[in-house]
Amino acid sequence: MWRKSIGVKLILVVGFILILSMGIYAYVNIASQKKQLTGEVMRGAIRISETVRRSTRYDMLRYQSDDVHQIIETIGEQKGLEKIRVFNKDGKIMFSTDKNEIGEMVDKKAEACYACHSAEKPLERLDTPDRSRIFKAKTGHRVLGVISAIYNEPDCYTPDCHAHPPEQKVLGVLDIGMSLEDVDKEIKGAQNKMIFFAVIAFLVISVTISISINRYITRPVRELVKGTKKIAEGNLDYSIPIKAEGEIAQLAFSFSQMTSDLKKADEKLVDWGKTLEHKVEERTEELRKTQNQLIQSEKMASLGKLAAGVAHEINSPLTGILTYSSLLFKAKKHEDPEKEDLEVIVNETNRCKMIVKGLLDFARQTEPQKVLSDINEVIGKSIDLISHQASLQNVKIDKKIKADLPKIMIDVGQIQQVFINILLNAIEAMPQGGTLIVSSGAEDEMAAIRFADTGIGIPEENLPRILDPFFTTKKQGKGTGLGLSVSYGIIERHRGKLEVKSKVGKGTTFTVKLPLKEEALEIGEKGNQ
Repeated sequence: MWRKSIGVKLILVVGFILILSMGIYAYVNIASQKKQLTGEVMRGAIRISETVRRSTRYDMLRYQSDDVHQIIETIGEQKGLEKIRVFNKDGKIMFSTDKNEIGEMVDKKAEACYACHSAEKPLERLDTPDRSRIFKAKTGHRVLGVISAIYNEPDCYTPDCHAHPPEQKVLGVLDIGMSLEDVDKEIKGAQNKMIFFAVIAFLVISVTISISINRYITRPVRELVKGTKKIAEGNLDYSIPIKAEGEIAQLAFSFSQMTSDLKKADEKLVDWGKTLEHKVEERTEELRKTQNQLIQSEKMASLGKLAAGVAHEINSPLTGILTYSSLLFKAKKHEDPEKEDLEVIVNETNRCKMIVKGLLDFARQTEPQKVLSDINEVIGKSIDLISHQASLQNVKIDKKIKADLPKIMIDVGQIQQVFINILLNAIEAMPQGGTLIVSSGAEDEMAAIRFADTGIGIPEENLPRILDPFFTTKKQGKGTGLGLSVSYGIIERHRGKLEVKSKVGKGTTFTVKLPLKEEALEIGEKGNQ
């Protein structure tokens, strides 16, 4: 909406600041002008008061009241003079331009008198500002009143004709009222002019600012917003048409540069995606071969177990047949026609024995060919081999490898076979996807490699049998149950440990522990030999 635009907000802020500034300026200016004009009127009233006091001094000493009244009336005819009064120390009006109030007592609580009498100060101690007050006349206009004390001078208390005691300091008060009607009209006119010029200045400044903001801020910002929408829609070729200078232009240039960088990055991502797809195909093929090898290994392991069992079962009767047939062969004479048949039996029995020996050799697992190796590299290679299958199963593999692990003595092929078997089991335990954390570290002078998955877990009653040959919890046809038993045998021949912890619904953790000082043990054994 237009009310939310940056241009409107800036205009409102600037307009508020202008109104506030002009208002303060107008208030200060009018107040100063009002004070100045009032001061001029006050100074005029003081001059008139001094004129009246000096003009009437001689007649007052002679006590010629008619002449005093005549002088006051003459001076009171000046323009702007509201009233001139003289009253004694008791507040009785002795002379006034308004003859109707001569002889009356002054109302000290009236607005025209309250400012002086409320101070409760001796009249002779009042400063010039304290001797003035502004009040409203009956007609409604303002009046500035200024009082001047008529002091008891030596000429007043030394002659015989006057009875004023010397200790009396003030004989009366001269009160002059100056009309502020013209001053108020002048202030009102100045105020109207100030408001008029302020409104004109505000409109001119507002229009100028509005045009400038629209040209240099609102329009460029609108173009930037339009550009962001275009880029958000995927149009990375869009260019922001801003030709202005300053920060907005720099922002537009930076935005265009960012768009260009995004376009280059997008092109690189597309190329990288194609390369990744090709590499995935290659890795898939490698993984397929590896999986075939693993399947073949399980089949061979199963066949070896079966061969070992069959060999042990056949070996005993074959030994008996060979023994008795050899004895019969030796007992027969050379010319006996059955000796040739017995020879055939002995030869075939020996051949069967050789076949059984071959089956036993096949069933026996070979000793590891250990070399000094980096266990972290073996972990990395094992993860690389199954990474494609993990991605297909939506399984995220999080590696937490300790970089400074020392090298250890292992058969790399056999240990890699163990790791791959555990990794594949973990992936199969997360059919809906999950996280597999592979970590390495050192514990009790052993390298500890943990494989923690978030899969379905293993029931507690099955944990004691998990390493038994031919035991499996997989569906029929999905496994032979020899993988973990083979892995356990490999770890045992490496003088290590294979530990399993699991909780149904929470996941399973396999921990492989291999000696860190296997090299020293190997050297010691060779020395003893």
